[in-house]
Amino acid sequence: MLNVDRAQVTRDQDGQVVISDPDCPLLVAVKVGEVTGRRQITELTVQARHPSARISPGVLHRLPLAQIEHLAVVASHPNEAYYRALARPKPTGQRGWDDGHWDRVLAVHQWAEETRRPGGGAAAVAELWGVAVDPTVYRWMATARKRSGGRS
Repeated sequence: MLNVDRAQVTRDQDGQVVISDPDCPLLVAVKVGEVTGRRQITELTVQARHPSARISPGVLHRLPLAQIEHLAVVASHPNEAYYRALARPKPTGQRGWDDGHWDRVLAVHQWAEETRRPGGGAAAVAELWGVAVDPTVYRWMATARKRSGGRS
C-alpha cells in the first residue's frame, strides 16, 4: 500500500501534486482547492502503474487520505511547509502569546499576500493556527501590527 513517508512528492505546472511511493504499484495525483474557506482535496486520481496492480474498493479504502491531503496542501503552494511550521500552538499553561507569536503571524500573513495564496493573509493565519478569521485573526493582526510598530 502507499506509504507517504517514503513517497516522492512533486508539483506540476498545473498545480497537481503527484505522490509516488516506489514500492507501491499505484500512483496518486491530487488537486487542492478552496472549499468553504478551507484548502482541501478537490480532485483525486489513482493510476495503476504496474500490470499486477488492481484498483478496487478495498484498495481505495486503505489509501491514507488524511496524510495525502496534508502532503498535497503543503506541496500545492510555495514554501507552505515552512510557514505551516511557524504556526505553533500556545505552550500549555501560558496565559498570553509571546513576542515571537506576533512576528510569526505577520510573517505568515505577508507570505500569503505576496504569493497570492488562495484566501489571502487572513485566511492563511486562520487555517494554519486553526482559528476564526473574524474576530481572532483580525484582532491578532491589529495586535501584531501595533507591537511591530506598524510594519506589514
